[in-house]
Amino acid sequence: MSLEAVVYTSRVSKRIDPHELQALVSDAEAFNSGADVSSVLLFDGGRFLQYLEGPARGLTDAYGRVRQASRHTNIIEVAKGVAGNRLFRHWPIKRFDVDSMVLGSIARADWSGFLQGHHRPGAVDHLLDVVSRRLDPA
Repeated sequence: MSLEAVVYTSRVSKRIDPHELQALVSDAEAFNSGADVSSVLLFDGGRFLQYLEGPARGLTDAYGRVRQASRHTNIIEVAKGVAGNRLFRHWPIKRFDVDSMVLGSIARADWSGFLQGHHRPGAVDHLLDVVSRRLDPA
């Protein structure tokens, strides 16, 4: 079974309150669990960056839901393709609040190498660093 991944950015279509955001994440968590998809969602208050990974069918279904969602607009696919290893196997979705500089730097980083899976390029390293710092803020 090949592992695929997609990274996208988008803008919130209207102001989203914390309860709406949690409901969105909970709904995605339930769907992604059933589709064997794992993901990380970064949110800066106005923009999202999401990295999703999983088997082709599950990823296609999950990303299709993302593209249909009305809570965001201006969806820009940053990278998509076959990935090497699953990075976030334990999280159907895990949300991290970040500042706009962090989200922007990850979005602008070079994602081209993540598709080969032999080594992590700068963008994936940056994403993993942001996630690990938020899990272990020491």
